[in-house]
Amino acid sequence: MRFCAVLLFLILCTTSLVMTQILAHVLPYPGDCSKYQQCDASGCFVMSCGRGTEFNPAINTCDYPLRDRTGCSNRG
Repeated sequence: MRFCAVLLFLILCTTSLVMTQILAHVLPYPGDCSKYQQCDASGCFVMSCGRGTEFNPAINTCDYPLRDRTGCSNRG
């Protein structure tokens, strides 16, 4: 009986974690291509790309900068 309760607890916890990851999405940060927003059920968090990279919305991850990016006010 105790084993069943522990197993049920693990299944419920794992399902919650998996569903949170499924509902997560990544968005560009307006005006600053070196940042992006990672959003899930708990809210959105501003994240920074590594040095020398920018967020690429086509692949939803940080990448080498593109020459023709518009909307990047943080470029010199």
